[in-house]
Amino acid sequence: MSIDAMASATKAIGGQTALARALGCTPQNVQWMCSTGSVPAKHVLKIEEATGVSRHQLRPDLYPEASPTLSQMMAEKEGSRQTVDPSVHPSSTESVALL
Repeated sequence: MSIDAMASATKAIGGQTALARALGCTPQNVQWMCSTGSVPAKHVLKIEEATGVSRHQLRPDLYPEASPTLSQMMAEKEGSRQTVDPSVHPSSTESVALL
């Protein structure tokens, strides 16, 4: 929970009122989150999606490690591909070719 994270979020979206609209809550609710740094769990993912401020920055108690970006996840997936045996047995494709 960080006041700095909420400040970054409001700046990224264009202000507290804009963030309130994105969250579907009152500007007073957003003002409270900004002044205390306390972000309710139900708003964390919405704020991340709307502003790009990571869930880890907003609630490190719920998300202890920074989530990988899509590029990082794809790079990990590319590195873990099978290289020895195909996942489909050749005999399975032969029967389809005969039809």
